[in-house]
Amino acid sequence: MLKAVVPTTFGVFLISGFGAYLSHKQIINKQLTSQLSCLTENLFIPALIFTNFLKSLTLETIYMYIPCIIITLLCLIFGYIAGILSNKYWIKEKSLNSVIILASANPHTTNLQLQLCYGLSSWFSLMTGQPEKQIEAILVTTVIIQTVVVTSIRWTIGRSILEQQENSQNDLEMTNLSVPQQHQLNLPLFIQQPSKNENDQQKKTFWNAPLCAALVSIIFICIPTVQNTLLQNQIIYNAIFVPLSTISRATSPIILLILGSSLYQIYFANQERTEKYSTILYIVFNRLLLMPIIGLLIVMFVHNQKIIDDQCQLFMLFLTFCTPPSINILLMAKQYLQSAEEIVAVILLNSYLLSIITLPLWMITYLMIFFI
Repeated sequence: MLKAVVPTTFGVFLISGFGAYLSHKQIINKQLTSQLSCLTENLFIPALIFTNFLKSLTLETIYMYIPCIIITLLCLIFGYIAGILSNKYWIKEKSLNSVIILASANPHTTNLQLQLCYGLSSWFSLMTGQPEKQIEAILVTTVIIQTVVVTSIRWTIGRSILEQQENSQNDLEMTNLSVPQQHQLNLPLFIQQPSKNENDQQKKTFWNAPLCAALVSIIFICIPTVQNTLLQNQIIYNAIFVPLSTISRATSPIILLILGSSLYQIYFANQERTEKYSTILYIVFNRLLLMPIIGLLIVMFVHNQKIIDDQCQLFMLFLTFCTPPSINILLMAKQYLQSAEEIVAVILLNSYLLSIITLPLWMITYLMIFFI
């Protein structure tokens, strides 16, 4: 078990380390990371959602994964609740409210889980007696569905939360200005008002590329003829689906390179960090300790009620509650709340370091409950 977890986590840090090294060599700068973040949101992630959804689901099989979708939604819902309540009662950092909520509610999907699927399928085959390829297919499909659900909701709700926090900070800054300062700002703001309103309207729109990709994928699945044509017609498949699949494969390394670059630029290069380390640990506690306890209770209930009998699939669903915060929250911060970049980078760094310890422990706990 440890042989699968430790190399996977090390691989994440290795690719992130390349990003930090490239920043050290000034090959990647802050402007480039911001551009890559925007490109990831509008190209790589939508391509990942579209191709994986169409390859993994059909209209006949989608109902089998409804419990998986519901549990994934519960992971997000309880995460948002945990973030809100923890900041209200024990963290009490109003300025970090959006960061605390997003770090608690958004699990890391795809990278860790997919590598664990391939690493643990043979072990699960020995424990359950099922064919290894069958177990691997179930686990991978579960991860892909989770990725689609989490990514779509993450970018929609997360964007709204960060923009709301940014607007609150801007209102507070305007309130704290003196009367002469406000008078001085009136003329420029009045002159620039049309373009500003246009930009605000564009930023606050509900729609985003990942959500649109998910909806388009669902439409294709609901029309089997279109889905089969895209996947089985060799000309269309090679002309459309293969290029999108190639683009989607760049998502994980690009995100990890952005993480490493941002950590170097924001955290290690900044010598005047003002965040409280206790606050960081509280936020990490939500994701790595509180959420796994909630997830364990949920999967135990689901198993006892025989909603999902497959213990291997339940394991992958439980793992979503145990992973560190998604690297994508750093991308969202870079896009919609630049003032939160530093604290998000620090949270991610500490979360991934501690997950080297907590993730194997929670996996062993699950196996002791369901397999021993």
